[in-house]
Amino acid sequence: MELRMEAANLEQSEGKYKTSHRVQAWFLGRSRKRWKQKYKNLKVEAKRLQNRVADVNKSRQEWRQKTEQMSRRVQELEAQNAVLQEQIAALKKY
Repeated sequence: MELRMEAANLEQSEGKYKTSHRVQAWFLGRSRKRWKQKYKNLKVEAKRLQNRVADVNKSRQEWRQKTEQMSRRVQELEAQNAVLQEQIAALKKY
């Protein structure tokens, strides 16, 4: 009984739309194109951001390595400076 009523309601609701199938197809095609373009743009943006993150991480790693190298170099120079200061002090005693 309920199926018959639903079928009757469906038949009645089909008559409500006045837009032609050609216009509906055009509208749906336009919507599909816009949707595809939107997600294509989002994909490009996501890729750009991923590349940016990779570049920043690489740069940060390079700066970290340079900083560590410079810290080691400073320690070496400070040690050499201490040795030279001791040699100067020893020469001044004579």
